[in-house]
Amino acid sequence: MNEHAVTDETEEDVPSPKATTHEEYRAALKAFDACVCEAFAIGQAIGSRIAPPHLGYGTHVFTRICANAVALVRAAPKSRWVRSDADFWDLATVAGHARSLMEGLLLLHYVIKAPVDQDEWSARINLMHLNDCCRRAKILEAISTEEQIKSFEDTAEELRGRLKANAYFMRIDHRLRERLLRGDALTIPTRNELLNELEIEKKSFYMVWNLLSQYAHVLPMSFYRIEPNGRGSGLENDTDRSYIRLALEVGTYYLTAAVDLIVEAFPDSTHARKGIDSKFYPGPARNSPRDRRRRRT
Repeated sequence: MNEHAVTDETEEDVPSPKATTHEEYRAALKAFDACVCEAFAIGQAIGSRIAPPHLGYGTHVFTRICANAVALVRAAPKSRWVRSDADFWDLATVAGHARSLMEGLLLLHYVIKAPVDQDEWSARINLMHLNDCCRRAKILEAISTEEQIKSFEDTAEELRGRLKANAYFMRIDHRLRERLLRGDALTIPTRNELLNELEIEKKSFYMVWNLLSQYAHVLPMSFYRIEPNGRGSGLENDTDRSYIRLALEVGTYYLTAAVDLIVEAFPDSTHARKGIDSKFYPGPARNSPRDRRRRRT
C-alpha cells in the first residue's frame, strides 16, 4: 500500500459539510453580519460607566470577541464590509477567527458570572493574572534579560501567595490546586465544565473546534485534498463555500450568545440591538449614526 492510499483512506473518515448554494451562503453571511452589527452597537452602548469588577473585565473580553467577529466578517467572501477586486475562498481565512469566538464565549461566561463573594472573584482574577504572567515569561524568555526573567518569577510567586492565602481557593481539591498553581490554566473549571454550564454539546463543540484548528494551522487535513482551480485553490468552489458557511454559522451562534450575556449584564443596552440596522462607528456607512454621516459630508 502506498502513502497516497493511506491518505485517501484516512480522509474518508472526515465528514464533508453539506453542499451550500450561493443563496444559502449569502443568507449565512447576512445573519452573521447582523450579529456583528448588534455586538458593536451593544459594546458602544455600555461604554463609559462604572461597573463591578467582573462586569468590567467581561467588557474587555467582549471587546476582543468583537474584534475577532469583525475580522471574520471582513474576511468572508462577498462581505459588504470590504471592497475587493477578487474574493478568496478558503476556510483558512476565517477558521482562526471563528474558533476564537468559540473560545471567547467560554471565557466571557466565566469572567462575567457574578461571584458568590469577594474571595471567589479574587481567586478567579489572580489565577488569570498568574496564567498571563507565566505565558508572557514563556513567550519572552528568549529575548529577556536575567533581571526581566527574575521579575516574572517574582510576580508569579506573589500571585501564588495571594491564591494560597485565599479561602475560596484553598477549599478547592488539593490536586486541582497544584495544577492551577503551575500557571498553565486560565480558568478554575475545565473547558468541559464551562461547556456544561453553557449547555453546549461537547461532541459537536470539539468536532467543529478541531476542524477549524486544522485550517488555523497548516496541518494535513487542510492540504490533502487540494484540487487545481478548485478546493484549496482560493477560487470559489462548492467545498470551500460550504466550509466558510459553516464558520459563519458557528460565528453567529457563539457571537449571539456572547451578546446575550452582555445584554443580561447591562439590560439598559437592549435598545441598541437592531440587527443589521444597528448603529455604531466605525463600520459600514449604513450603520453610522446620523451625526457621523453629517460630519462626513
